[in-house]
Amino acid sequence: MTSQPSTVPPTSRGAESLALLLLVGGLIGVIFPVTKIAQAAGVPPLPWAFSMMLGAGVILAGLARVKGQAMPLTGRYLRYFAVSGLLSMALPNVVLFFVMPWLGAGLSAVVYTLPPILTLLMAVAVRIETPDRGRVAGILLGFVGALMIVGPRGSLPSPDLAGWMALAFVMPLSVAAGNVYRTVAWPPGSQPVALAAGTMLGGAGWVLLALLATGAVAELPALGRAPGLALLQIAVTALTYVLYFRLQVVAGPVYLSQIGYVATSVGLGTGTLLFGERYSPWVWGGAAVIVLGVLLVSFGRRFAR
Repeated sequence: MTSQPSTVPPTSRGAESLALLLLVGGLIGVIFPVTKIAQAAGVPPLPWAFSMMLGAGVILAGLARVKGQAMPLTGRYLRYFAVSGLLSMALPNVVLFFVMPWLGAGLSAVVYTLPPILTLLMAVAVRIETPDRGRVAGILLGFVGALMIVGPRGSLPSPDLAGWMALAFVMPLSVAAGNVYRTVAWPPGSQPVALAAGTMLGGAGWVLLALLATGAVAELPALGRAPGLALLQIAVTALTYVLYFRLQVVAGPVYLSQIGYVATSVGLGTGTLLFGERYSPWVWGGAAVIVLGVLLVSFGRRFAR
């Protein structure tokens, strides 16, 4: 296994990259309905986020130990865990759990279409990506699909939700920054599972600080209202981030960021099938355009030749 992600993703991404993209995006998409069900059962956002990150972090740390992957606690590693945990885990997930009751599973998932274009812009800015025509075209096509979803004809069901939607856009900004940071700051010689464990535990640390600062520690027993869902969320999250960090190794930050396109499609589907959420034809058309964008980026270099 490669120990450090390539700064420029390989020319041929291959079946592994595409399979990981679809699997990780699908697993992240499952988070939206599971979270909504837990909130309907009365589980508050911060305890839910904390249990998910702590539980998954412990599982990943155990897996790293079994695989012989060290998780050093030197200054460099602790800084990596703190920053990547904040950007990739704590901030986007806490925001998600707060906006979900207002926006629903589908609209909460929609903003996850934005990390690819934001990641590309950030990666180009710090010179770890050199965009080619095929990949840029695919990412922009996905962005057009996102605009179709959030545009005038596929806009929010109520103008009162505009503030919550604005808050939701913190998620893709944070995810994109995390994608780039992990590549730039990836400690030499480190292994993906160990870094995933440290990132998850770092995120749990930030949420614990929020619990202490807001006095929400007293709400932790509320997890008992949905113990099965909490365990399911922990297991899904642990599996997701093992594959997530592997995808970062083999494909790079911009390709990785496309998981948002897949997660959005899953979130829209579950919102409709499980919760009766309704979207205009523009939303479904946008989702189809997003899928085309994913395929173009997956094989963009091949098409550009």
